[in-house]
Formats: sequence, C-alpha cells, structure tokens
Amino acid sequence: MKWTAIALFTAVLFSVTEAQQSLWGQCGGKYWDGAKTCVPGTTCTCASDYYCQCVPLSTTLSTTTATTSKTTNSAITTTTEGTVTTTSTVTTTTKSTTSSSTPTHTAAGNSTHCGTDFCTWWHNTGEINTLTRVQPGNVRQSHRYLVYVSAAGANNWSPSFIYEAIPRNGMGRLYSPWDPIYSETQPSSVDDGITIEPSIGLNMAWSQFEFAVDVDVKINRRDGVSLGGPSNVVIRPTSITYSISSSSDGGIIIRVPATTNGAKFSVEFNDDLYTFRSDGNQYVTSGGDVVGIEPTNALLIFASPFIPANMMPPMNAQNTKQMTPGPINVGDWGSSEILYFPPGVYWMNQDWTGNQKLGQTHLKLDSKTYWVHFAPGAYVKGAVEYSTGSNFYATGHGVLSGEHYVYQANPQTYYQSLKSDQYSLRMWGHYSLKGGQTWYCVGPTITAPPFNTMDFYGSNDITTRVSDYKQTGAFWFQTDGPAVYPNSVVHDIFYHVNDDAIKTYYSGVSITRATIWKAHNDPIIQMGWTTRNIQGITIDTLNVIHTRYIKSETYVPSAIIGASPFYAGGSVDPSQSIGMTISNLVCEGPCPAFMRITPLQSYKNFIVKGVSFPDGFQAGSIGTGQSIIPAANGITMNLNIQNWTVKGQKVTMSNFGSLGQFNIDVSYWGQWSIA
Repeated sequence: MKWTAIALFTAVLFSVTEAQQSLWGQCGGKYWDGAKTCVPGTTCTCASDYYCQCVPLSTTLSTTTATTSKTTNSAITTTTEGTVTTTSTVTTTTKSTTSSSTPTHTAAGNSTHCGTDFCTWWHNTGEINTLTRVQPGNVRQSHRYLVYVSAAGANNWSPSFIYEAIPRNGMGRLYSPWDPIYSETQPSSVDDGITIEPSIGLNMAWSQFEFAVDVDVKINRRDGVSLGGPSNVVIRPTSITYSISSSSDGGIIIRVPATTNGAKFSVEFNDDLYTFRSDGNQYVTSGGDVVGIEPTNALLIFASPFIPANMMPPMNAQNTKQMTPGPINVGDWGSSEILYFPPGVYWMNQDWTGNQKLGQTHLKLDSKTYWVHFAPGAYVKGAVEYSTGSNFYATGHGVLSGEHYVYQANPQTYYQSLKSDQYSLRMWGHYSLKGGQTWYCVGPTITAPPFNTMDFYGSNDITTRVSDYKQTGAFWFQTDGPAVYPNSVVHDIFYHVNDDAIKTYYSGVSITRATIWKAHNDPIIQMGWTTRNIQGITIDTLNVIHTRYIKSETYVPSAIIGASPFYAGGSVDPSQSIGMTISNLVCEGPCPAFMRITPLQSYKNFIVKGVSFPDGFQAGSIGTGQSIIPAANGITMNLNIQNWTVKGQKVTMSNFGSLGQFNIDVSYWGQWSIA
C-alpha cells in the first residue's frame, strides 16, 4: 500500500506539472514524444495519424483602422480543414498623402490599395492553417502577425497581407502528388532536408508593399498579445538601423526611409527565438552544440520600389493574354506574347490529360510568349517554363508558389518525387535556349520551391538581369538560389535557401546587396563540382543573417565560401583558375566556417575584403566553424583577405588559426595573406 500511495502521488504530480504545448505547437501524432496537452484556450486537433496541433477553441479578430475617405469591408474565412473555422472581419482603408486620387482595384476577392506614395494589397481568401494544405483558391495567411503601412507620421494605416510558408506545405512526406496528405509515402531513404522543423512549429511569414516615400510599418500580434516594445526587437541585417517605437495597442512601428533600392529585412523578437542544437549528425532538443538561432515565427518585410516603366510589359488587346483568377486548365495561358496575371489566386488544376488534379502540371509557355507579369496581389500556384528564342521576362510584385508540388517533383514521371538534376521542376525553367538571350526578372517573390529554383538549358550564351527578387519558404533540400550566368547583374535580393545560395560558375558576374537566410545544406557561395576557369566576379554587400549547419562537411561545405569536390568525376587542373572580389561580407549569429575549399583548379586574384563575424563561429566539438583548405598538386592559392574581424577583433597572420579558425595547408604558405 505504501508503494501504491507513492506511485499514485507521483502520477498525480506528473499530471499537474507536465509541460503544456503552446498555441500552434505540435501536441500529438505517431512518434511524437513531446507535450500532449495544450495551454488553456486551445485544443489538440489532429490533421492525420502523424500530426496534431494546438489550435484556438475560437478566434475572432476585429481590426479597425483610422477613418479616411474610403473604406472597404472584406470578410476573411480561415479554415484548418476539419478543425476550426473562424471568420475575421478586417476594415481596410485606402488613402494617399499625395494630391492624386487613390484607385481601388478589386478582382476575384482581391483588393489592392494603391497611391503614388505607397501600395499595399490584401487577399480576401486568406486561410489561417498551420496544419495542412490550404484550399486551392486560398492563400496561407500568417497565424501570428498583422502588418499595416502608413506614410511616415500620418497614422493612416492600410493593412498589408502577410503570407506564410510552412515546411512541406502541410502535405507531409509524399512521393506522388496524388497521395493523400500525411500518408508518408516518400521512401525513408530519401532525405528531404526537413527534420524537426514541423514539430517545433517553424514557419516563415512575409509582407510586401510598394513605396516611394518614407513609411511607417506597424506590426501587431493577431492574438492581441504585446510584442514587448523596441527592446524585444532585432532587425536583420543588423546593419539596418531603422527607428523602432511602440504603438498604443501593443504593437511596434518601424520607420522605413524611402530608397530606390528597396528594403528587405527580418523582424525578430527575442521571446520567439529557437536555438538549434546538433550532436554532429542531427538536431537535438538538448545537449549538443548550438549551431543556429532563428525565429520560430519568422516575419520578413519586403519594401519594394514601384516597378520601373521599362520593366512593365507593353500590353494591349492584341498581344496580351489576361488570365482570370481561379483554376488554370491545360492551355488556358494561350500563345500571346505577354501573359498577365491580375490580382487574384490561381492554381494549376489539371494533369496533362485534362483530369482535375493538383501539382501535376506547370505553365509550359508557347514559344511566342516571352513576358510573364504578376500584378501586386497575384498569387500563382505553379511554375513557369519558357520556350521563346528572344529575351524573356518575369516581372511584377506577385507571388509564384510551388506549394502544390512534392519534393523534387519530376515532370518526366508525372511530377513524382524522383530526383533528376536536369528535369526535376524549377520555378523558372527554359530547355531550348537559342543563345544571345537575356532573362529579366524584376520584382517577383517565389515561395515553397520543390527543387532548384531556376536553370536554363540549351546554350551557355545566356545572361540575366535580376533585381528586387525574393525567395521564401525554401525548407527542402535542393532549394538553391537562381543560376547566375555569364555577365549577369543581380542586385537587391533576398534568398531563403537550403542549398547553394550564390552559384559562381561563370565569369563577369556582378552581385550587389544580397541577403541570405540559410538552412543547413551547402555553402553560401559555391564555386565547386567541376574545374572552372572564371574571372571578373564581384560580390558586394552580402549579409548572411541566419545559418544552422548540422554537420561539419567538405563535400557540401558547411561554410560561407565553399568549393565542393567533383560531382561526376574529373581531375585537378592547375592551369585553370578562379578569381573574384568579395566585399563587405557579414555573417550574423553563430556562423559556419569562413572557407571550405576543395581545390579543383588554382585560385588567382581571389580577394575578400571587409569581412565581419560579429557573433563569432559555431563553437563546440562538431567543428563546423573551422575553415579547411587542403593541399592539391600544382595548385596556386593566391588568396588576399583584408579587414577580417571576429567578434570585433582583427584577424591577422599571427592569429588566423586561433581567432579565425583558418586551417590552410602549409604547402600554400607565401601564396596567401591576411591584412
């Protein structure tokens, strides 16, 4: 009886003190061994046998903005597929601080609020759903945040829609796009790069607007909880020093000065950070080494300049196909020179035989179609493949989403998850280049890419002009940055990636003002896989705001600057060389190695200057912070590193091994320098 009493007391004590899961956190499912009860006001609801989540018992949001001359009321229905349905009423206002009138454009449940000073937009079919795939005609909306924009100091707030991406897009590990969600049909041998992210509720939200004047951006929590004031906020890159103040309703206000380059930044809250730990093979919830710290509920702000006139398509009734929001059936996009997506939600609705299915087609454009334009508020669930022989374009501040595709979807095998380096689906693709072409990409955001985000085939005589380009929700492996072809000019970009971010495979490339949010696969700058003879590459103002490498790797280098060994065989060629200049490089948080280079050719005139690791390297026994440059027969290693600091201390030829953790083979001594 004494033992029974103690056991009973222990059981009661455990039931009282057992940890409770927070709102939107995982609370059950097969193999889940975490908290299974939810905090008061929420209930544990299962989307499948594998995933359950704490959702609100009921949620009602009523937001009223300042009174102005024109008001539009729009009902937003949010669903979580069989769990809870709530209706939110948002009062939106349209205004302009200029003397011109403000047009209001409503199309297919979409409202835009635009003036000559700034422009925001809204989706009336926003769906708050952190569990499953959203309805085809809906847009996943931030469950956490609300964003408003006003001309600076005017306090006339226009709502700005907040998009959200979640790991695996609420589908689970699927092999075929027709498999039921969370049926886990992906073979266990396939590593899709996602591990603990769904279980910790990791998500990435973003809001975009256009502006030409100083603006205030107001952020609130959807549940009304205070954001904690300016002391709880960090803006990354930390080189951005915007004014932050508190609002009377518990939110914060960020003053964003007008700039022709736009602004792309992460707004992070100290009480919403997750610390990634690794044991050298996998993430662990305790012990191990700290390898990264990032928000659980990420919020990105993309403040974009208006699209320049020369990047607006020359549309008329004869040369333009204007799409209608809703399902896209095979061939709906026609063969006009210009394909225009007005505000609204679109999704690929059929397979190539005409059957109604999701994730089994993409936009294979006619050879006459050379320009695709996404209006602000256009949200297209699909991917684009060009076939034109002329210059080709992707413009506008809409979104192209790969959320309906399975990981590494392969159109050659009915869009199943079968990796092909050439044929797995790109968000932007071209398989029949004629040569002498340029791709112009200005303004779009892509989200949830299933594989490499952009590759063009048929000729290396191709260049690109990319600006104001954003990539979000790239949780899967293989989700690298767009290819950078010879003499390309790329500037003012934001990449969330889980593969190579910047691929320096060709000469004459210029990349300026790039912000990178990295997961754990491959380096930020990749130079390897085969021998290369390239020069004249410049990268200036590169901000790496997050990394979280699990392992110490040289094949897929856990480093800022990396060169992988041969991908498909080959031999080292000292007669070839790589030369580039990298300036103003900053890595924030616990960072991986500065360089991990497997030399496949020589390095000549390779200059890196103005390098800062303000928070130091990833420390501990895993060794991901160690730079590694091994010996190779006949190789010249002409590296010139200038003004490199770690935690504010200058790295020199005397302390490069200890402070810089810079390990370079002694055979290169005298060929390289740190000053």
